[in-house]
Amino acid sequence: MSALRQLSAALGNGEISATELVERALERAERSDSVFITINPGLVKLAHSIDRARARSQQTTALAGIPIALKDLFNIRNEKTLAGSKVRRHYAQAEDADAAVVAPLRAAGLLFLGRTNMSEFAYSGIGMNAHYGTPLCIWDRATGRLPGGSSSGSAVAVAEGIVAATLGSDTAGSCRIPAAFNGVVGVKPSYGRMSLEGIYPLSPTLDAPGPIAIDVDSCFILDQLMCGRMKPDAGLPRLRAVAPGELNLVVPDAEVMQGLDATVQASFENALERLAAAGIGLRRAALPVLDECTRMFVERPVVVREVWDHHRDMLAQHLDEYDPFVGVRMRAGADISDAEQQQRYAERGQLVGEFERQYAALQADALLYPTVACVPPAIAETSDADNARQVNLRCLRNTATVNYFDGCSISLPCHDQGDAPVGLMLSAANGEDESLYRVAATIEAILAA
Repeated sequence: MSALRQLSAALGNGEISATELVERALERAERSDSVFITINPGLVKLAHSIDRARARSQQTTALAGIPIALKDLFNIRNEKTLAGSKVRRHYAQAEDADAAVVAPLRAAGLLFLGRTNMSEFAYSGIGMNAHYGTPLCIWDRATGRLPGGSSSGSAVAVAEGIVAATLGSDTAGSCRIPAAFNGVVGVKPSYGRMSLEGIYPLSPTLDAPGPIAIDVDSCFILDQLMCGRMKPDAGLPRLRAVAPGELNLVVPDAEVMQGLDATVQASFENALERLAAAGIGLRRAALPVLDECTRMFVERPVVVREVWDHHRDMLAQHLDEYDPFVGVRMRAGADISDAEQQQRYAERGQLVGEFERQYAALQADALLYPTVACVPPAIAETSDADNARQVNLRCLRNTATVNYFDGCSISLPCHDQGDAPVGLMLSAANGEDESLYRVAATIEAILAA
């Protein structure tokens, strides 16, 4: 039984109270280092009211009283959205309404513990933040390793056991990279599956809010709420796994399988052996469009000009208040003309169509490749600006492919307990989210056995 499902059952039968859950989460959050930007101690009163309602046998929702956390770019009613920055303090006002994907979570009775730390304005895959500190990756804290970004605090909050689930956002890997680096599950939904209303933008053409949780089923429950397939007052939806023998997965013969750390290579190959032994059909096949997606992300990204369009006025007035690693990269968008940006949009549209044709020809249930080519790098490796850019690109290389073909993707941990965290990434074409969750549930069960 998944974490959210277990908590729902425990609350329903009186094994634990919402007050206990919230107080425990608040205590852990207060002890954490740089995981949260703000914490909401007022949740205790809300938890009390939920417990009283249950004690009086009043009707409550299945998830009522379970604390979760939200990345600091989701609008929350009566709160300011800073997007991990200091610059936004000059502009942010208390919001009148929750973000569109947050509102159904509140209606379902989930309690918002706080705002999790993130790369400033979500503009990096490594998760550092010069203003609010950098939460350490859950692994090898003696060395001090990058948490992955941009949803750094969201993934670490789950990995530390503060909450069972969080929301992040994914523009080029920002849910999946920190999930892989912290041994949890992270999801990038198909572009367009989730509303972007009330979410601080990075790239209007690539952004995708998604869940991060301990397990696939918990992510699925949040997904169903966020996209409106589950009514907030309904029972929890069922995620039905697929029989292993019915699955046909493809490992692409592409750059995403090259230049892997030895640890990543070993964990991934070991996972493939276990999946094959369980009866899953696995094969390697060419998928040339994947390398085209990688090249476009590295050489002709669409996000740089979009970021410049949004930030140009704030950069002009407050550049000194930006993280230098973020601000300098944002200014590069000034060099991209309107005509060039339109050409990039056209090229990406062609990539989406070409991917869908090549992927359909494979007749696969999903693609399978490592989420990130490396294990979490040491923070010390980013002390030099040029090296930090290279580390950032390496972390983003594999995940960004999915954003550039508008697909859906789920990162699962595939390493042995105690080893360096490694993510195994399942990806499919736009609109195949429901089937991808079923595939992920099957693989998760095999890897956990």
